[in-house]
Amino acid sequence: MNRLAFEYFKKNFDSGFEDVIIVDTKTHKLDDLQKLSKNFPKAWYELASLNTSDRIEFSTEFCLKTLPYTPNTYQLVYDFFLKLEDVSIILTKKKKYPYRVELVYSMQNDAFFRGQPPLRDEKISQINRKFNDMLPRDYLKFLKIHSGFAKNSDTGIIEAENIFEITKHMQDLMKSQNKTIKSNGGIIDPKNLIFFYQTYDKMDFQCFLSSWYPISEMGNVYFSYIDSAISNYKDNSFENLSFPTFLNWLMFYLEIMDFE
Repeated sequence: MNRLAFEYFKKNFDSGFEDVIIVDTKTHKLDDLQKLSKNFPKAWYELASLNTSDRIEFSTEFCLKTLPYTPNTYQLVYDFFLKLEDVSIILTKKKKYPYRVELVYSMQNDAFFRGQPPLRDEKISQINRKFNDMLPRDYLKFLKIHSGFAKNSDTGIIEAENIFEITKHMQDLMKSQNKTIKSNGGIIDPKNLIFFYQTYDKMDFQCFLSSWYPISEMGNVYFSYIDSAISNYKDNSFENLSFPTFLNWLMFYLEIMDFE
């Protein structure tokens, strides 16, 4: 782990972690880890048995193989992994909560990313059906890598199992408060927003916009609950926080946003 990741995962009162386990296959057995966290992936245990360079290489190949191929994103994802210092598997325990397992990507510049275990195809299909099979294909592919994902201590990409409930909760909240969602002079129906990312537990989100298909998939926009507004999706760019695809947004989130 790099310095920032080490500070984040410290077991102390400030962090709220009662227990922190950095997985080492020499001292931890898979059965014991899966007793602590039922969704602990066997593949992650096998990854932990490799040396650092092999863990990074394997993770790179898996991501590139799993994500949809586009010339821009392929190179950007590859560049992201070149900047990695380490890949670790860590379990944490907070008071009144079960153990949580995360794959931690430590960057050479001290930033780090935390990914939740991947989902199986049948679970991904169940989630997509709740949204009438509308969720973007690149997002669904990403769920085979991580069901949730965050930079440093950010709330991050909401765990996929929860996005339907969170989306419904936010839509009901806006309805109960008679909120009018504005965008560049127009009005947006809250039912068209699907919430997939939250900023540091604030009421700021990135949402799929089901009324906007800039290419062949739903685009996504920034939504501020306080301002009752979404970003200007008619001028999609990372400056406006409006993106034609989930992968475009993800590259922005990974801080590798030098698109042509």
